[in-house]
Amino acid sequence: MEIIEVKTLIDITETGQIRPHREHIQQHDQHRNFVTLKQCLELRSIITYETSPTVESVDVKNLNFGSAYKGKQKVWTFRFSTDRSGVYHDGYSEIGCLIDDLHEVPIIQNLTESVNILKPIFDLQNLETKNTLVKAIKGTI
Repeated sequence: MEIIEVKTLIDITETGQIRPHREHIQQHDQHRNFVTLKQCLELRSIITYETSPTVESVDVKNLNFGSAYKGKQKVWTFRFSTDRSGVYHDGYSEIGCLIDDLHEVPIIQNLTESVNILKPIFDLQNLETKNTLVKAIKGTI
């Protein structure tokens, strides 16, 4: 089974807070970022996942994020599988279409991120401001 992994510096916590409420604005915005990500992932396929995105503080030095981000930072990780294989293949890469679908999609920033997101988008290409990584991995979720 092909598993896709998204790592991001953007808060994509799946809070379940689907309605805005003045006491839960942050949780609502976190969930909106997750829903935005999920909708982009499902442009070409239905996805399945067993766990919500997880977050941990790690040194981002060797993770291939943009050069603007250094040191120990919060990184959200989300793993999912698609309903059919090869759905994101663009002729060159297993995930090329997914990178194109997700790159420059607007996000809500200033939630619980530990970095200053320079552009309020999922950035998968800019060498300086890349805040999201995608890779195909083998195995199970």
